[in-house]
Formats: sequence, structure tokens, C-alpha cells
Amino acid sequence: MADKQALQEELEALQKEYAKTKDNKATNKYVGLLRAKMARVRRALAERKSKKGTGFGVKKSGDATVVLVGFPNAGKSSLINRITDANSKVAGYAFTTLGTIPGMLEYNGASIQVLDVPGLIEGAHMGRGAGTQVASVMRIADLLLFVIDATAPDQMYKILDELSLLNIRVNSEKPKVTIEERSSGGLSVEANGHRVPDIDEIRTVLKEIGVYNGKVIFYNSITLDELVSLLVERAVYVRGIVVLNKIDLLSAAKAAQAKKELESQLKMQVLPVSMTEGTNIEKLKSMIFDNLNIMRVYLKPRDSDADFSKPFVLRHESTVLDLAKGIHSKMAENLRYAYVTGKSAKFRNQKVGGEHILMDGDVVTLVYEKYAL
Repeated sequence: MADKQALQEELEALQKEYAKTKDNKATNKYVGLLRAKMARVRRALAERKSKKGTGFGVKKSGDATVVLVGFPNAGKSSLINRITDANSKVAGYAFTTLGTIPGMLEYNGASIQVLDVPGLIEGAHMGRGAGTQVASVMRIADLLLFVIDATAPDQMYKILDELSLLNIRVNSEKPKVTIEERSSGGLSVEANGHRVPDIDEIRTVLKEIGVYNGKVIFYNSITLDELVSLLVERAVYVRGIVVLNKIDLLSAAKAAQAKKELESQLKMQVLPVSMTEGTNIEKLKSMIFDNLNIMRVYLKPRDSDADFSKPFVLRHESTVLDLAKGIHSKMAENLRYAYVTGKSAKFRNQKVGGEHILMDGDVVTLVYEKYAL
């Protein structure tokens, strides 16, 4: 396709210009402009790529989604087979997994979807080893589970570098910026006392996403690079934890040292495991659950006991109304109030409205206009 060729040539020209431009205070605005333009062209190219035969299409299911990330032969296939009902091919050589392998982990009443994708390789951000397709699966994750070979812990730093170039930010707080578009009047900025780029830099970035008029509101400080990453490159912000696999190949002292160094450098949770020997498998399941930002509540019909064998799984900070919506939209429309017993209630069977924020382990009776559960 001619347009694809033109886009490729435009991207190459921008990359050359970017490479020769020194990033300093004097060129900061220009460098930001180049990054924004490259992101726009990359996105246009990605939209033109054929999806035929990729094998990476995946539909989210269950209460949360975990994606296994690691270099080839780090043990991801063995891990998914250990903790889920998946049947992923396992071999002692690279590139065993050629598509997305799904499995389901049932834990603490939650159904957690676990996805095993092909191992990343260096240069993934440039498309090597289907890196961009693999990244598209990571972008839907609620949690990234990094599977690292304990005999080569430096793999973790290389993976994080690749993910950064793929605009996937791990354990970073997402900057809060809102844009109120208008049909005319130009751009205005509401910084709220935070350090933000100047109006010309902001205008340059918004131009690349087709916004020319409106009010930009910042709720925290942000650099030009962060603004480009957020708005133009469409960065995603996701939680991650590290599994240090194959500790059976190391002495206990070396395994402990590798764990300590990774935790110190990355400020991330690190769990040493052995898929071969089954070491720390139950701890791993617990660690996954604890990092998914989910909670369990229990429904209690008005005239019978609560069923503690079947929790309803929600995101933390969910409300009574969120619970009703999760059951059925019609039920949410007819919700009158609820009775709550548990951590979020001041006393047993507290009567609350739909805006009441629930907590893990709460027992809830929903009362509707026409009937009650």
C-alpha cells in the first residue's frame, strides 16, 4: 500500500532527525514535537498492519486478567500449567509458545484469567519476535507477572526497557490530565499549582491527537515526555510483580541475594519459585490475588443465610450500586437500598444507599423497588 510506504518513510525520517537532535533545555520542545509525531505515525502504521494469522487475539474473561511476561525459556509455560487448567507446551528451548495460551486460576472464590504469551526478545519494541503483538496483550492486563530465570536475573532490566519503549509503564502512577474540548476559542490550561509544560508545548502535543480548542486540566505535575507518552503514545499503567524461577539451580544464598537485589533496585515484590520442584506455588497464587485490587462480597437474601461458597468479586472501592450493576443492569435501576454487615458497616445490618463503598468480606442484602434478594 502506497500510504503505508509513505508512513514508513516519514517514520524513518523522523527517527533520523530524533537521533541527531541533542535533548537539552534549548531543544526540549522540538524533541517533544518529534516524539509526538513519531507516535502518531507508529499508530497509523499499526492500524494498517494485517491481523491475519497473528494468533494473539484474546478476549478478557473471569474476574481479572494476568499476563505472563518473560524472555523465551524462562519457565512461563511450566508456570501456567502449574497454577491453571491450561495445557501449554513445555520444552527446553526458546519460542515454544507461538500464540496466546489462556488458563484460569480459581483462587479465593475468584476466577483469574492467566495468559501465556511468546517470550519477549531484545528489539521487541521494533516488532522483533512479534513484540508489538505481544505488547497488545499486555496492555489489557490487570497484572503483569514477570517470569525471570534465577540464573540470569538481569533479564528483568532488559524487559522493563523494552516495555518502556512499548509505552507500558509498570508500577508507575498514571498522571491525571483531563481535556474539555470546545469547538472554538483555542486552548487554555488549568495547572492547579503543578509544574506542567508551557502552553506552546501543550499545544504541540494536542495537535498530534487532533485537539485544537479546549481546556486542559492538570491534577499533578507532569513533564513534556510524560505528556507525550500519556496522550500521544497512549501509554498504559499496570501493576507488576516478579517471579524468580529455577531457584533449584542456585544455592539458597545466591537465590536470596538475587531476590534482595531485584527488590532493592526495582522496588517490586519478588518471589523465588521452582516450577520443577513446586516451590512456593501456593505463595504465588496468594501473591497474584493480593495484587489484583479485587475483593469478595457475599449476597444474603432477606429471608435466608448468606452463601459464603459463592462470593461476588468486585474491584476495590466498588459501591453497592456497582454490585447491583454487576448482577444485572435492571436490578441496578430498581435498587432502593441495601443492608450491609462487615468491615464497611458501622454496625450489623447497616442500611445504606447505592453510593456506599464496600470492603472485602462484606455481606450484602440488596433491596429493590419490586422485590428483594
